[in-house]
Amino acid sequence: MSRRANRVVLALVLTLIGMLMLLLNLHTPLMMDDYDYSFSWATGERLAGIADIAASQAAHYRLWGGRSVVHFLAQLFLYLGKPVFNLANTAMFLLLLLEMTMLAGKPGRVLDGRMPLIAHALLMLTVPFFGTVFLWLDGACNYLWGTALALLPLVIVKSEREGGFFDAGISHGWLAVPVCFLAGWTNENTACGVLAAVLLLTLWDRLRGRKVRAWRWAALAAQALGAAVLLLAPGNFARVGEASPRGLLMELVYRFAVTTYCLLRYAGIPALLTAAALLAARRKEISVRNEWLCVLLGAVLLSAYALVGSPQISDRSFTAVLVLAVTALLAVLSDLKPRPDRRSLPAIAVLAVCIVGVSLGALQDVKMHEAAWRAQTDTIEAAAAAGETDVTISSVPQNSRFTMAITLEDSPDAWPNSTLGRYYGVRVHGR
Repeated sequence: MSRRANRVVLALVLTLIGMLMLLLNLHTPLMMDDYDYSFSWATGERLAGIADIAASQAAHYRLWGGRSVVHFLAQLFLYLGKPVFNLANTAMFLLLLLEMTMLAGKPGRVLDGRMPLIAHALLMLTVPFFGTVFLWLDGACNYLWGTALALLPLVIVKSEREGGFFDAGISHGWLAVPVCFLAGWTNENTACGVLAAVLLLTLWDRLRGRKVRAWRWAALAAQALGAAVLLLAPGNFARVGEASPRGLLMELVYRFAVTTYCLLRYAGIPALLTAAALLAARRKEISVRNEWLCVLLGAVLLSAYALVGSPQISDRSFTAVLVLAVTALLAVLSDLKPRPDRRSLPAIAVLAVCIVGVSLGALQDVKMHEAAWRAQTDTIEAAAAAGETDVTISSVPQNSRFTMAITLEDSPDAWPNSTLGRYYGVRVHGR
């Protein structure tokens, strides 16, 4: 397949995925934390502008946590409106697929049009909390946007090592410094895992006698500074609970065990597929880029086990782990069949049809979930319009991997009822 034909395939693939993701975004409602972040943490009032968002995040940094970059984005989109988020979030998902393609690609090759399609299919089929981290506004800002930003230092280092954009000149290289600072200031385990991977790779290059340019050291320092700003937020310490009754050592052992279980549960399928692809490459005597594969797999492990230092381990925190595991698989697949040709077109078409089928099923689930929650919010709005002081609504359960449970409490003073009450101006009871 010629370069021009590959670019056409890439454009068609991205257009198809973009249209499908936009539809899913359009029908994913605001819910749970979205209502909280619609208010300023500094004043308690509805967001009124960019300056208000900045002040809100300054208070959020002191009171709740250090994820200022991703929560600034969440509050920005809540201020600008859901339609703006739908378009921006679709574009960010496509950027994530392109990052995965770049990280998996062979040196000196144009982007392989097949890889974003394969990556999208694997994410849809292997991420059990797809809707929570890729569609829900607050969750997407934390985990889709956070992962895409956190992976940028790896993309930059790969580009520099292989003669890409960041090897084109000194001015390009220094652009990496502010980018890497923001990448370090995203979310705890991903930022720390990628930082450790980039540090080890930089030291490896230096030990091997490869010249490491000054801007790479500066970008690495900026990335570490961003991670320090994230981790040292006063809000992180304000939210630390009481000491574990198990004791420090047993608590760390417990977290290690939970992390290992979640790693196997969420990244197990991509890992098994990667092992199968490596066996196929060995049988065909095809050379695999072992050094870069070790970097990607190392980033998987480092991002996962960084969670041992966190008192709370949630499933959505493994988003970047899954993304990196799928990227490692793509890298081996790229080595197995480095050049797309005309014989690839039928397989690409079949995979595209399968993705459309899965996406249409997902769209039905998302629409049902949207309608169920809209019925509840319509009830709240009707009660508020009638001047009632209290209203009772029902929780909305999760009906597939593409949606998220909206769980209410009985008391109107408990979260999230309290935030819904503030948002709509009526006391909300759950049943």
